[in-house]
Amino acid sequence: MRSYTRHVLARRFLAGSALAVLASPLLAMPALAQDEAPSSAPAAASTDILVTAQRRSESIQDVPIAITAIGGEQLKDQNVRGVEDFFAMTPNVAFQSNGARDRKDLAIRGISNQLNPYADVRQSSYAFYIDEFSVASGTSNPQIVDLERIEVLRGPQGTYFGRNAVGGAINVVTRKPVNEFEGNAEIGYSSFDTKRAQGVLNVPVIDGLLAVRASGQYEKSDGYIHNVNPIGGGNDSKYYTGRIEARLTPLDNLTWDFTYSYSNEKNGMRAGVPTGFVTRTWASVYYGASAGMIADADGVGFYPENTNEVNFDRPQEVGSKFQYLSTHAVWDFGPVEATLVAGHLTSDLYNYGDVDGGSYDYFYEDLLLKRKSTSGELRLQSTGSHVFDWSVGTSVGKDSGRMDQSTYHGADSPLCPSSYNGSCEGLEVTGADSHSTSRYFAMFGQGTLNFTDTLSATAGLRYSWEKVTNVSQSRSNAIVTGNNDRSADFEDLSPKFTLTYRPQPGLMVYATASRGFKSGGTQTSNSDQLSNEFKPETLWNYEVGTKFDLLDRRLRVDVTGFYMDWSNVQQTIRFQYIDESTGLLKGVSGIANAASAESYGVEASFNAQITPRWTLAGQLGYNKTKYKDYPNALIDNTVLDLSGQALTSAPEWTAGAQSQYTVPLGGFDAFGRVEWNFRSKMISNPYYYLYKDVAGEPFLSPSYHNVNLRVGIENETYRLVGYVENLFKANYYASAYEKAFYSGVQVEPSFREFGVSFGYSF
Repeated sequence: MRSYTRHVLARRFLAGSALAVLASPLLAMPALAQDEAPSSAPAAASTDILVTAQRRSESIQDVPIAITAIGGEQLKDQNVRGVEDFFAMTPNVAFQSNGARDRKDLAIRGISNQLNPYADVRQSSYAFYIDEFSVASGTSNPQIVDLERIEVLRGPQGTYFGRNAVGGAINVVTRKPVNEFEGNAEIGYSSFDTKRAQGVLNVPVIDGLLAVRASGQYEKSDGYIHNVNPIGGGNDSKYYTGRIEARLTPLDNLTWDFTYSYSNEKNGMRAGVPTGFVTRTWASVYYGASAGMIADADGVGFYPENTNEVNFDRPQEVGSKFQYLSTHAVWDFGPVEATLVAGHLTSDLYNYGDVDGGSYDYFYEDLLLKRKSTSGELRLQSTGSHVFDWSVGTSVGKDSGRMDQSTYHGADSPLCPSSYNGSCEGLEVTGADSHSTSRYFAMFGQGTLNFTDTLSATAGLRYSWEKVTNVSQSRSNAIVTGNNDRSADFEDLSPKFTLTYRPQPGLMVYATASRGFKSGGTQTSNSDQLSNEFKPETLWNYEVGTKFDLLDRRLRVDVTGFYMDWSNVQQTIRFQYIDESTGLLKGVSGIANAASAESYGVEASFNAQITPRWTLAGQLGYNKTKYKDYPNALIDNTVLDLSGQALTSAPEWTAGAQSQYTVPLGGFDAFGRVEWNFRSKMISNPYYYLYKDVAGEPFLSPSYHNVNLRVGIENETYRLVGYVENLFKANYYASAYEKAFYSGVQVEPSFREFGVSFGYSF
């Protein structure tokens, strides 16, 4: 009966969403008719954003996909420096952070990357591409300098974006070399003695044949968290990145790009402060007590009273390196275009030093994770617009990763074996070495039949095959506790169907049904609690949407309603415990499948040119999620029934607005810009389900309102901007993370930042 009720509610929800979507443009029909009179204001068409969400250049208003596209000018206006900044402009998107710039995971419509961020092969629930080359296995926060646009596609994008795109895709498009000498440079200074410099240089090496474009950024900061221990330090950071692109045009119909990109991030510690809540194992080890708000204040206190102090007795170093080489060639044969994309990336992620986060010398660690990925894609597609538009292609790749992790006893270790007479500093407490690979192959095709100028139907299909292998060993106090040598392979067929109706220019209504797929795999360690393999996860997404223009195209609106049915949801299982039979500290790290979950909601956004000098944009998302069936969830070595519970990283409400006003000022344009974003409270860690009766926070991230303010002047040559991020000093955090922390689970707190930047273009 409950299953029948769920399906009835789902159908009613989609029907209601469809009525709302259809009603939006219909209610606006009179306004459309009135807008035929000429307008003295410039039409918004001049700022039309072209996207490649369907692997061909199209206006965002003509693409039947729920998509947010942020162009290069908007990225500059909003001072976008990382993924969290452009996520704030996207409805029903949230992220988690694990204490560093490149350790962020995205959730789209409640479909989040539930997997272990330290897995050998980095799988995700969304695809991440830079110039059509997949970088998801190596980074979650690439260089933002010198971009043409960023596209965030919501909902499964399996046909074109392939494996692991169950929740959506991020498509980053860089600015390409041009046949002109040009460039720009920018310097900036902000709170916490943060210094920033970036630049772009474009050189036409051989007129009409070869051009080269280089861009880079350097940033150094003292950080906003201070270590009160005599060793000093804090979350000071250095980040530098560079990209060089060459464009070769040997023929009028052949464009061939080559790219090399490198990024390096170094942090003095994870960006976190203690909360005082200690989970079961560490409560027992440190305090001989049950889980709860029992931690020692350790001279710094707890969040939210403490937002910028820690006390650890050993230095830390946390960071990552990421680089890739890629090539992208497009050969236009007239009616058919061929595209080739290939590349290779490597990434290193490391944690060294203090891991207990306290003033006592309990534990320290060495963790080095090295990943590699090689992939390629060949695609043929029709060009122009015909009765039947089509594309077909194939892709192949290999991801691999190798981890070497050891946690060691410090001088004050509470777990020192009695045989060592109380002195075991430097002895390995736990260790794990592993090597994993994933080989994959896919074929895909999509076609659109244009019945008339107003009605079209699209069908796509992707076949995927993937084989995963893992060889690993786990240890405790130099005793081998598990060996693993497993492999498994999986295959899938994922279709997509879209019906699009354009009754008049500037109005589109569409309906889509699509399937997403993420491969299964084998566990990276032996465990009695987990099965040797975990299943692939799949989901069906059903959505209806509309995009329309009003007021002579000065107002653009996008509304979407969706329902997602998710099967075999892959969940991270990660905790440590004391084995009562041996007294050894053991870890469980792997993946289990929840039987099913669902996610449904509504998204809306608009962009308006109120006057020639005043722009206004807004986004609103509502998202309801729950596990439909998950009776055997394993949380911190406890089995729970989570059926009916909301998913992690799935806030019910997200919202944002941006407004900018410009006035002429003596040969310059002076502007002021205000940005606001909101996220309701959300479950940020699976520990919440077990410990919510003891303490909701820190595993329930609070809701927040955040306001940014910018003022500046600019012309074609100069740009001077002053800004404040988090104007009203809102106190919030995105997520909580747990290790062997003496003073409790840590959160990455928000902070207010004042800054100024100066730019010169030539």
